[in-house]
Amino acid sequence: MLGIWKKADCAQYELFCSSVRGSSHIRKDTPCEDFGIKKTGDGFSIFAVADGHGDPNCLRSSIGSEYACRIACEALESFAGSIAENGFESRLFDRLECSSMIERLIRSIVGKWLSEVDNELSQNPLTDEEYRTASRLGDEYRKGIRTERMYGTTLIAGLLTEKYLLLLQQGDGRCVVFDGEGKACQPIPWDDRCVGTATTSLCDPDAASSVRYHVINLEENPVIACIAGTDGVEDSFPTSMEKTHAYYRNILIEACEMGVEAMEKSLPADLSELSKQGSADDVTVSGFVDVKRTKKFLKDFENANLLVNTRDELALVNSRIKSMESGGMLEHLAKLYDGLALSYRTTGEKFRELDDQCRELEEKIAAHEQEEIPDSDKLPSEIKELLGKLRFTKDMLAPAKKDLEALTAQRDEAKRQYDEASAQMKSAEERYLPRKEKYEALLRQKSEIMQKLDELESK
Repeated sequence: MLGIWKKADCAQYELFCSSVRGSSHIRKDTPCEDFGIKKTGDGFSIFAVADGHGDPNCLRSSIGSEYACRIACEALESFAGSIAENGFESRLFDRLECSSMIERLIRSIVGKWLSEVDNELSQNPLTDEEYRTASRLGDEYRKGIRTERMYGTTLIAGLLTEKYLLLLQQGDGRCVVFDGEGKACQPIPWDDRCVGTATTSLCDPDAASSVRYHVINLEENPVIACIAGTDGVEDSFPTSMEKTHAYYRNILIEACEMGVEAMEKSLPADLSELSKQGSADDVTVSGFVDVKRTKKFLKDFENANLLVNTRDELALVNSRIKSMESGGMLEHLAKLYDGLALSYRTTGEKFRELDDQCRELEEKIAAHEQEEIPDSDKLPSEIKELLGKLRFTKDMLAPAKKDLEALTAQRDEAKRQYDEASAQMKSAEERYLPRKEKYEALLRQKSEIMQKLDELESK
């Protein structure tokens, strides 16, 4: 018979699960290939998520993901009963004995899944259209070669009892555990073959041997919450895994503030928006939370999320600064701007100097041209001498006008150079100054963020 929790303990853990069709699947009118499940029984709680592969050759992966969750749920329930009936809980904390028991569990899940997808194919053979869809593997499927690949899926599953939390994973996605101090961690070992869009799968020949697992002794290491999510969640936060942790903390905050049932009802809308703004993939989360104990960490969660967001903001600003600095464009434009600014100033000074000289000479010539020389025969000798000098000055007007003509030509050329430099300067300003202002604004923003980050980290 299964071990029975005390009512107070049972009430602490509440399960939730939500799965939504990704925005790209909606746009392409393809089915949701994710699946999620939760189940609570006498002394146990089980949750699971699975992500069917989007490859056209895995054309029945939506069926494969559902089978994976349901089969894992059944196997874990049976496992929990067997462990409780035989009093084997302590063996789960012994590495060698645990390994033997869990490997049998894993082989059971993989074997049953292979059997079920094979049976499904027998009852519903591929249509001609499906063979055409699976263009790369269609011929192999016709020959019956590894037909389980068309049902390919990942799997994350958890079994929670009073004494232990058992976690299993095949493929990508993340399982985040929040320990007794509210800290987020990912205790299931990672498979380095899960990189980018590549993932291991239940349809792989080595599926049973490559399933990873982890067991937590809850009496020694209390857990307040655990959330498993398909890769549609983490891919919505490509900058850092901490953003995924922050998203899960927000789910727990909502569970504490509005209750798990209300939070679960709001999850589809939240996940749909996450997919729309992020990965565009199907998104599924499933897990549990102890609201009573989690409430103690709400302030810590908010501060941690603020810290994550601030670090992410700093990383984004640094990326923009690096982008502006890379390639030397900003430096090139600065040098070009400075050079043109010098040319603009020097040509302007030269033009204004020549213009002043022209104006001064024009005024002198005009003054002399306006003077009248009276009839000198009737004037005294002293006046005649003065008029002679004035006539001499008048005689100099011709060469002065030639000088003015030459000076005007120089001024006009200086004006042309000045206008050209002005046009080049305006073009340089339009290219450089907005970039400079943006760059300087980013530097100021970086300084402000770093100051804010220092304050947050010092708390």
